[in-house]
Amino acid sequence: MYIVIAGGGTVGYNIASMLVVEDHEVVVVEQSEKAVEYLNQQLDIKTIFGNAAIPRILRDAEVQRADLVLAVTDRDETNMVICFIAKEMGAATTAARIRNSEYTGYFIPPAKSTLSARRIIRPKSLGIDVFINPEVEMAREILGILSSFYSTPVEQLANGLVQIRSFTIEGSPMVGKTLSELNFAKPCVVAAIARKEELLVPRPDLVLENEDALYLVAERDNMDYLGRMFSAIQRPARSVFILGGTQIGMLVAEGLADHDVVVKLIEPDEEKSQKAAVRLEKAVVLKGDPTDRDFLTEQGVPSADAFVATTENDEFNILSCLVAKNLGVDRSLTVINKPSYIPLAEAVDIDVAGSPAIITARKIAHFVLSGGAIAATLLESGQLEAVEFVVNPQAGIINQKVSQIEIPKEATIGAVVQNNQVIIPPDEAVIHAGDHVIVVSQLNVLHDVEKLFK
Repeated sequence: MYIVIAGGGTVGYNIASMLVVEDHEVVVVEQSEKAVEYLNQQLDIKTIFGNAAIPRILRDAEVQRADLVLAVTDRDETNMVICFIAKEMGAATTAARIRNSEYTGYFIPPAKSTLSARRIIRPKSLGIDVFINPEVEMAREILGILSSFYSTPVEQLANGLVQIRSFTIEGSPMVGKTLSELNFAKPCVVAAIARKEELLVPRPDLVLENEDALYLVAERDNMDYLGRMFSAIQRPARSVFILGGTQIGMLVAEGLADHDVVVKLIEPDEEKSQKAAVRLEKAVVLKGDPTDRDFLTEQGVPSADAFVATTENDEFNILSCLVAKNLGVDRSLTVINKPSYIPLAEAVDIDVAGSPAIITARKIAHFVLSGGAIAATLLESGQLEAVEFVVNPQAGIINQKVSQIEIPKEATIGAVVQNNQVIIPPDEAVIHAGDHVIVVSQLNVLHDVEKLFK
């Protein structure tokens, strides 16, 4: 696909890096010389220096032949203008990064007279096919984790019949065993293993080490049973502290309070804390220093179920989570604005480190599907992708057993769904036209995987 990205900041860079690995033709338009220089140093892509809201610049980017235009600058209004112009010039699909939710609805302008028809103006009338709100997506992920039994997000494919989740081995009897020696409580497939910053192919003779993260593919009803092999089940959070009166922090606070969770939001800034107190009717807003142990203890952090840091300062978020963990809070989650900080957060034992930029890239993955793919999601900070394929009647794998399919070693077929029946492990399943096949693959071989299903 030919994809134009307007905005080469953190979000644009992460999306571009994902798309390049998947062998898409990518052009990034950016008006910061420093950002353009960095993009050229890090990625093998074409860059254009300039303001993407100017038609001449978009013409230079050849948006008229673009399969997808992604407007991800820091300004909502600029992104809307870019999508409008790109659509008018012939772009097939446009997506805009929009933070203000009021822009995503429709409005009805006044009629010329009492008898005149009133016209409804919808986002598509403005040339925007898809709205992407990184803050809303990040808040949803945090809420999903806090309401579940485990501290890692779960991905769902095949209309929710199949789930993918990572579990980390920590001081478990599994350490030192090979994959073939593991006895899982329910049927599943180990689709990938993350060891420190390396992705490993899950071979039967692979010896497991402490802190290895195993990506399991299993039926929806079996995933919680499998999780008990790795850690004790945690009850859904009923008492949560949130750091930061940011958009993410406010959305998480509102979502939790609506489900009768006790929420306390800490905001060091006087003005922001006052605004948060006005907006959050069902939560307690505190002004204080989240790195002050005495303050946190006095407010009850040691007995809380979770501590969530959502400020725009990554170092402050990590430090605050460490203090909360040291005081005994069960779960710590932090928002990381620079994805390069995620390994640092994980290295100091913060339970979950999530990035709005990576969340956005994950959502974009759905719009660059090809080769019979109907759904996709990114895993392991964008290094892996789980894809749901529908087998084409002309595909070369028809009537083959899964175990006979010559798939790249960096990819694993985790499940086959035939007539809404899930087959896991799928090795003996015979592939038929119309089957749904779930594959977990490293990005660099995904193009070869797609060819199997065409």
